[in-house]
Amino acid sequence: MKQLKYNIAGKEVLISISNSGNVASVSADGKPLEPTAEEMAVYAGVIALALAQYEVEEVHDEETSVITLKHSVTPWNDPARQFNHSN
Repeated sequence: MKQLKYNIAGKEVLISISNSGNVASVSADGKPLEPTAEEMAVYAGVIALALAQYEVEEVHDEETSVITLKHSVTPWNDPARQFNHSN
């Protein structure tokens, strides 16, 4: 489960997203979110932002931090084509 925190109108909003990418819970200042009709559009936007952020971060979490380099001879590193040899 991933938790994303936002500060909205002085409230700390915590959005919990399950491993399957669904919103598990939303709380404001540690209490379950109960927005007024006027606040609903703002919180809906924040939830959408959290889901988008979750999707972007999931892609990066799947990347490995290992880079494997294998030496191979190409025209770029062929010793016969280098200008720094002396004949």
